[in-house]
Amino acid sequence: MNANKTLNALDIDCGLVTDLLVRFIASQTRKTGMKKAVLGLSGGIDSSLVAFLCAAALGGENVLGVRMPYSSSSAESLEHAEQVAKSAGIAMCTHDVTAMCDAFLASSIVHQEGSGTFFQRGAGENASGVSMDSLSISNSRGNVMARSRMITLYHLSAATSSMVVGTSNKTELLLGYGTLWGDLACGINPVGDLYKHQVRQLSKHLGVPRAVIDKKPSADLFPGQTDEGDLGFSYEEIDGALFRIIDCREDPKDLVSSGSFPAPLINFCLKKITSMQFKRQMPLLAMISFRTINQSFNYPRDWSL
Repeated sequence: MNANKTLNALDIDCGLVTDLLVRFIASQTRKTGMKKAVLGLSGGIDSSLVAFLCAAALGGENVLGVRMPYSSSSAESLEHAEQVAKSAGIAMCTHDVTAMCDAFLASSIVHQEGSGTFFQRGAGENASGVSMDSLSISNSRGNVMARSRMITLYHLSAATSSMVVGTSNKTELLLGYGTLWGDLACGINPVGDLYKHQVRQLSKHLGVPRAVIDKKPSADLFPGQTDEGDLGFSYEEIDGALFRIIDCREDPKDLVSSGSFPAPLINFCLKKITSMQFKRQMPLLAMISFRTINQSFNYPRDWSL
């Protein structure tokens, strides 16, 4: 099976999948007693698709898309998010997270009880403490942005009794390409079992604006940043490999030896799948009883006393 045939095997019945996902959103939201949904509206394809699905499930008047730009966010992303809100017929608001993020990074940790030895000495360290910004690594600022945005969504969720709906697709979840307790946090996620290829298909079917579908996927963390630039492979390449490894349960060694996929791509996928498992589940609890939550005791949502 070559790469093109693999992607063809990923093709979905868009009408059927739309019906399933709309029913999922409506039933899982209403089971909690909620009737509304709130989601981060980035101007990207994943959140745009979720906006359209939520509007179909709950009615556009019951869905709030929230733009949450940082000072470096592109104007194009904001424009696309507005286009999507209008096209989907949902409400939209904007909360700039620049002040939240910058205030956190500008703050300092005060040394107490020998804590100074815990941190490596750096430019931001002084006699009394160490600045948060000096502790930043390559993706720290992006994580601060993602978690600030989720604080915003959950605050609005509580204020309006709305379900926080996730927008991470299957490709991202398998690779762990997201921020734990940031953009990965949600109450329900209707697109978490759709590969990026399938997200594009369904977006075309539902009428997501073409400008959103055609642009290069980006988390918009800094000017010029793209998902595929971060990952080192195209989504088409990654989707094909993940589908054969996960859904088809094929031996990764056979995929390389047969020439179906290059070894660097398969090794990249395997490393991400295994090392990022912790992002795909609730915190693992140490078992000391016969009924350990999420291990020997799973509480289904529709179970009642």
